[in-house]
This record gives sequence, C-alpha cells and structure tokens, in this order.
Amino acid sequence: MTRPPAEPPELSAALLRDLQDAIGEAGSALARRMAMSATDASAIEHISLSRPHLSPGELGERLAVTRSSATEIVDRLVRAGHVERVRDEADRRRFRLVPTESAQERVRDELSPLVGALDAAADGLSAAERRVVALYLGRVVEAYREFAAEGDR
Repeated sequence: MTRPPAEPPELSAALLRDLQDAIGEAGSALARRMAMSATDASAIEHISLSRPHLSPGELGERLAVTRSSATEIVDRLVRAGHVERVRDEADRRRFRLVPTESAQERVRDELSPLVGALDAAADGLSAAERRVVALYLGRVVEAYREFAAEGDR
C-alpha cells in the first residue's frame, strides 16, 4: 500500500533533539561495530576531526575526564591500532594524537552507507532550498558552539 507523502516536520527544538538522538544512536552503532566503548568511540571522533591534532591533555578536556583517564583511553586506542602518538613538530616535548590509516579506513567503510543516505536526503531540493537548510544548520551549529564556549556556570 502506498502512503501519502508525509508532512514535513516543524522546525523546533524537538526536531533537533530527534536529530541528536539519531546521531547518538548512530555513534553507538559505530562503536559496537568497531568493538569499542562509547567513550573510546567519542575519543577517536575527537582525534579524527580536530585540527591541529589534539594532545592527550586536550583530549581529556574534550571528554571531560581526568588526565589519568585520558591516558588510559589513549593507551587503549594505541594498543588497538586506532591511534598513534606523534611528536609535536613545534614542541618536541609534546605528543599529538593521530588516527591510523587503518582506523580511518575502517570508519569510512562503516559510515559509507550513512554518508550516502545523508547525501541522498538532499535529493530533490532546489538550490534555494539547500541554501535555506544550510543557513539554518549553520545557525544551529553556531548556537551550540556559543553555548559550549560559555563554559561552566
């Protein structure tokens, strides 16, 4: 049986919460598929996406964990072959965390269907509609970043 086209949802905080939930579910699924904890998966995400590459201390700040916990996380990721410690070129006393090529390839392989589905979600939108969606999402990202920058109250 063919369903009538669904009405588009209203732009709201509830819709953004649904998006956050879906992103969280996808992150948990990726962690399970990669046989790692949610904390380790979050760590590898921060390590992979940050430029410049994070130090172990910076990773700990991002994850809101102690230095010793951050060290344990990094040690696990290194032992599993997901991350390498690389000397900082500007300060040879420091290390930067770099994802291994094999880890990046594995994540790309796992996420490829999702990336394809996300690209397809914009199919059928006009250029003007795409600009409006991009404008809105850009404002949402800015709001989140401003909230995060406010720090603890």
